[in-house]
Amino acid sequence: MYRGYIKLFRKTIDSVVFANPELLKVWIWCLFNANHKEKWFSINTGRGFTEVQCKAGEFITGRNEASRQLQLSPSKIRNLLSKLQKFQNIELESSNFYTKIKVLNYIDYQQVIEDVDQTTAKQQPNNRQRIAINRPTNSHQSTTTNNDKNVNNEKNDKNYKGSRLFKNDPLYDFINFEKCFLNSKYENADLEFYYESVKNWADSNGTKKKDWSATARNFMLRDLKDNKLRLKNGTRTITDEERELQQWAETHLND
Repeated sequence: MYRGYIKLFRKTIDSVVFANPELLKVWIWCLFNANHKEKWFSINTGRGFTEVQCKAGEFITGRNEASRQLQLSPSKIRNLLSKLQKFQNIELESSNFYTKIKVLNYIDYQQVIEDVDQTTAKQQPNNRQRIAINRPTNSHQSTTTNNDKNVNNEKNDKNYKGSRLFKNDPLYDFINFEKCFLNSKYENADLEFYYESVKNWADSNGTKKKDWSATARNFMLRDLKDNKLRLKNGTRTITDEERELQQWAETHLND
């Protein structure tokens, strides 16, 4: 039986995962199953048992068990998991006996949370900690019904001066990220792909930047320089305008 709750980003609704009901179902299933702390499991290989370690954000499953829980065919689940891996939501490690699934950036988004309501604490001194057991994704922000926690970017511009983590930048909201590049030379790029690329890169190394839009542009320009620019329609054919941008990139970018 599942206990506790998961944190799910509101901007999931704008993601490619949300647009596919079956993909969303498998993604949430991954969040529900991910372990919130390190555990060891014994796996029956048919020739005995082997011990497998799962760290926080990881879990072990098999095709039959996954099919039973999700009410989908094993081949369908395999394809959907491959898509989640392509979108950098998860990593897959398969063997002949089991599949280990790792929810990426789990620690950044799912953590132990203590109820700090002081009034309630005085009335109920034995309040237990509430634990968020899984991670949202890739695109994934914490869900809450307290709208007072929403950030008003216009009123808090002063908080965005100087270097900052990507998750503390207004562009961390994909809607703002997309608006930043509309009506520009970059609007035909696959902005969701480059948003996820910047996000995963930033989350993995804790880099601080003054201008995250410039970082995103550099991601696109480097791909453009190598003729690998991802476009919205999934092709890599470039327009004359994009070719000019490519020439600029070759002139101004090293590597």
